[in-house]
Amino acid sequence: MSRKHAPRSPSQRPGGRRPHVVALPALTVFILLTGLLVAQSPAQAATSTVNLRTAGSYSVLAATAVTSTGRSVVSGNVGTSPGTAITGFPPGILTGSIHAGDTHSMTARTDLLTAYADAAGRTPTDSLDGDLAGRTLTAGIYKATAALTVSTTLTLDARDDPTAVFIFQIDAAFSTAAASSVVLANGAQASNVVWQVVGAVSLGANSTFAGNVLGLTAITSGAGSTFIGRALSANGAISLADSVFMTEPPVMLKTAGNFSVLAGTSVENSGGSTLSGSLGVSPGIGLTGFPPGRVTGSTHLGTAESAQAQIDLQAAIDDASARTPTSTLSGNLSGQTYTAGVYSAPGALTLDSSVTLDAQGNPNAVFIFQLDSALTTSTGSTVRLINGAQVSRIFWQTDGVVQLGGSSSFSGTILGRTDITVGAYSGFTGRALTRNGSVTVASNTFTSEAPVDFGSATTFSILSTTSVANTGFSSFDGDIGVSPGTAITGFPPGVLTGTIHGGDAAAAAAQVDLAAAYSDAAARPSSAVISGDLAGRIFTSGVYRATAAVTISSTLTLDGQGNPNAIFIIQVPAAFNAAAGSKILLVNGAQPSRVYWQIAGAVSLGAAASFSGTILGMAAISIGNDVSFIGRALTANGAVTMNMAKSTSPAPPVGDLSATTAGATLSAVTLLGDQPQFATGVSSRWSISDARGSGGAWNLSVSATVPISAAGTIESEARVLPVQNLSIVPGIIDSLPSSDAPSGITATDLTLSTAPQTLVATSGPNRGTYFLTPTFSLMIPANAYRSNYSGAIDHSPLNPYVTVLTFTIS
Repeated sequence: MSRKHAPRSPSQRPGGRRPHVVALPALTVFILLTGLLVAQSPAQAATSTVNLRTAGSYSVLAATAVTSTGRSVVSGNVGTSPGTAITGFPPGILTGSIHAGDTHSMTARTDLLTAYADAAGRTPTDSLDGDLAGRTLTAGIYKATAALTVSTTLTLDARDDPTAVFIFQIDAAFSTAAASSVVLANGAQASNVVWQVVGAVSLGANSTFAGNVLGLTAITSGAGSTFIGRALSANGAISLADSVFMTEPPVMLKTAGNFSVLAGTSVENSGGSTLSGSLGVSPGIGLTGFPPGRVTGSTHLGTAESAQAQIDLQAAIDDASARTPTSTLSGNLSGQTYTAGVYSAPGALTLDSSVTLDAQGNPNAVFIFQLDSALTTSTGSTVRLINGAQVSRIFWQTDGVVQLGGSSSFSGTILGRTDITVGAYSGFTGRALTRNGSVTVASNTFTSEAPVDFGSATTFSILSTTSVANTGFSSFDGDIGVSPGTAITGFPPGVLTGTIHGGDAAAAAAQVDLAAAYSDAAARPSSAVISGDLAGRIFTSGVYRATAAVTISSTLTLDGQGNPNAIFIIQVPAAFNAAAGSKILLVNGAQPSRVYWQIAGAVSLGAAASFSGTILGMAAISIGNDVSFIGRALTANGAVTMNMAKSTSPAPPVGDLSATTAGATLSAVTLLGDQPQFATGVSSRWSISDARGSGGAWNLSVSATVPISAAGTIESEARVLPVQNLSIVPGIIDSLPSSDAPSGITATDLTLSTAPQTLVATSGPNRGTYFLTPTFSLMIPANAYRSNYSGAIDHSPLNPYVTVLTFTIS
């Protein structure tokens, strides 16, 4: 692909010279931080996909009515035509628009009828009947003259062709059983799977389905089901119940998902890096820097495990690169906000400051970035996730090198083909996986899961929708709330250090944030499957999915493996019971604040049990006599009862008060007459993190040395400017969503001095991570030493003024 280049200036042209002007070269400001701180079948080749036209913008489209119960999440539009009835949003979450009998949905229904006729009119290549469980089907057009079912698992295998098309022509009803799955394998795409159904469609509870249903009558999606595709009925109604609809499924990493870092040739580390997950190299075996670097998982150098992971990584790269782009990107991503979609970049991308990925309240939102070239981020840059965006559903498929700047914060999985370099002191939430290159890290922290964000529900120890009832002398150190109910009883004799919120605005807001947190935790892809009694088990960080009710009869151990950032998420689709006297034991740095129990059924904690973590419930929670509870009991659909219980809200992991700063290169100036000139420049973004958990006040002070020129060949004597000629403007204070609001932080424009002055200060509490992007300005007086910069500038050393800034945070 050819690229256009701007004309070069005279100084850039071969043999050209710069204009003879008197110029002050760029001032470099150095910042120091100190202180406290397979082959295609003929049928496959001949089949084209069914064009949905405007109906493709809908996740759910019905003729008569759409009804949602519970907290369904739909990515895309919802519409009816000619009917107008659409109910259940909210509490259902919708990231698209509602079109109830309007011209948009009327056009979409017309396009649906055209698509239905297209699919029904295709010539079949094979026939089907009965139960499809256990079958693996390749691309083709399949005809069924009677009802079809899927009782367990049906696999659709694209044989590594992402354009493979599957069309199912069903002349009767179609149903899937509870917990059944339609699995897309080897590059199969949900958008290329079409189910043309004459009869009613029923998808079982907790099932996973893939493809576009083009129906003539009713479609029902069972409770807890996941639908990757679209439900479109030309003549019937559609019913949802706690269902998740997504038009773009996540990229399947398979065994590659077990690795935080996976390279083709080598992994090189300098400093105290920590990798939460496994490290692998294949076909190479190169590994340096471990120790001092630490891996909490396993290390696989040229093993069968890393070789299989590389095979799975190649499949993931092929999948991501084959997705149909929804938009095109170019240049610098800084300051942009992107919603879920597939973004194609034909050229290199950069990130100088911050880019935001907004899930719009849908934790199943998928973001795929297809880069034909390099990805480069600057020092202090950040990839921000908001409104339920999940690290596990963000994919950066890159054909060029990846260079992440120092002290930056990056999120997502890199699916690379060549070298990946992570700058010093950067935080990486996700995975760095490359097929052919090396991975270089330096004092980095890799975590594969981000914490679940509760928003305003964080301050609550107990939160219910109907009632909270206490018996005896229970004690709680956080807020207690009910919404939309109002009943809170038993205080006193119960004691709490927080506030009671009975049906007020605070409790209502907390319930909204709890619903988002529950959906977030439930949507995380699992790393292991569990069942039955968990007693005697030891879990390391990860996402554990139960298939039925779970109990703990004695002790369950959660092992942080020395990583205080380790995340534990336990997903239970039914009831949970901790027996009397049972324990949740946290060892090796595991933190209660990073343990999450997402439970769909009733929760019962037996007498004298010791429990840790936050319960994100969808039914009643019962806390028995003398239970010791380090965490929170939060339910979005039930009551909470307790008897002589003691609950302590988990403190944030204890960490440091720290700051990361960066330098700036100031602009060159031309001295004109008797007027002073100003050399200016903008720093990369700084960050200040308060992870102490105390919420105490803090401040950042700064002092500077006098700006001094380096002695060169034109002048042997160094020259100085008054330190007061240098000033700093801190700019706007921003923060991560999980941080305390920055409203209590003040930042002052300063004329610098050799003595420390307060640049940023808080009145407390300001826990979390905050950002600022300072601007520097240096006044150059008209009588500055011109002789330093006269003559044949092309061939003379330029001697910039240099100052050293020292920061102290305390």
